[in-house]
Amino acid sequence: MAEETQVVDVVENDTQVPAEPEVKQTQNEKKYTDAEVDAIIDKKFAKWKAEQEAKEAEDKKLSKMNDSEKAEHEKQKLLDQIKQLEDDKTLFNMTAVARGMLSESNITLPDELLGQLVTLDAEQTKTNIESFTQAFQAAVSAEVKKTIRQDAPHLGGGVSKQSNFGASLAKDTKPSGTLV
Repeated sequence: MAEETQVVDVVENDTQVPAEPEVKQTQNEKKYTDAEVDAIIDKKFAKWKAEQEAKEAEDKKLSKMNDSEKAEHEKQKLLDQIKQLEDDKTLFNMTAVARGMLSESNITLPDELLGQLVTLDAEQTKTNIESFTQAFQAAVSAEVKKTIRQDAPHLGGGVSKQSNFGASLAKDTKPSGTLV
């Protein structure tokens, strides 16, 4: 009885509508095995535990400091965060510039590969992009040459001499008794 669906009669248009809509599972829905779930949980727990240990170590370190040392430590943490944010912004801007340089050469790259070429140093990034562009164009050129390359004609299989052509033409024609 639990598996049966309840049906409600609709009087207005004489159609039956299920009282509870059926939930259809999509075939794209990911199903995890117990081992996969355990691995995910273990990974998340290890990450959480490491964060907690780092927080405890920080608290322990701060408890041993006096007020001026605490203020200096907090200041240093903030300066480190600012430096990290500036570096992230610089990398973002350098990535945009590098993407522009590559687009001038009609080259598009995924972010993962572009991230390998971009550095915090503008000159190094420019050198990396130029080297990559040259290598990419050389590889494309070599592949195009390989694709369009044709084999050399065989000896004697090329253009025939005029006298041989006439002789072969005379040999190939059959006298026909019909008038054209």
